[in-house]
Amino acid sequence: MEKKRMTGYRITTGVAIFWLIVGSAAAGQEVTREPGGSIGTELGYGVLLNAGSSLTRKWITIHDGSLPADIDGTVGIKTAFDKEKRRYEYTTRYAIKTQEALSAIEVRFLVFDVWGAHIRTLSSTDIVDIAADAYKRLDATWRLYSENEASEYYASIAWIARIRTKDGRVIKTDPEIVLDEATKFSEQFSEDDLEPKSDTK
Repeated sequence: MEKKRMTGYRITTGVAIFWLIVGSAAAGQEVTREPGGSIGTELGYGVLLNAGSSLTRKWITIHDGSLPADIDGTVGIKTAFDKEKRRYEYTTRYAIKTQEALSAIEVRFLVFDVWGAHIRTLSSTDIVDIAADAYKRLDATWRLYSENEASEYYASIAWIARIRTKDGRVIKTDPEIVLDEATKFSEQFSEDDLEPKSDTK
């Protein structure tokens, strides 16, 4: 009888330790969500792409507490039309908060259309010295290849993919939390889709 009680104690303790570990890992990650503005894109001269739609885009940002840097707040992708270049673009502005000095940082954005399909994975890499305990503003622009893509873009997921610290360490975000959010939009999304593809157009 005493032996059975001891076995039960060990199992209970093991379960408690397991959930403590899982809880601690989850506590280091946070997902924030905010509206990303109208699905319309200003073309100039009073013309608006998707003028008849009331849809609001979705911005999702993943914050990984295991990294010595984080995206400030909830950020995402917008669409714009460059009248001089006569082309559509994806644009973003965001800020990074650091705990350690960095020498490079890569932020990625998964872009989904109104049907929930993954369109592209956008990558913004800045090779720049950022001091510890700093607040650094960054921005990026990517060419958009069609009016249909600009029209159908609906949601984005942002996260710090990797950083290089001043002392040479390269640290990556665990992809599981990104995959979990991405598969809420598209069941066909795979880990390979987290990687940016070279533009071929």
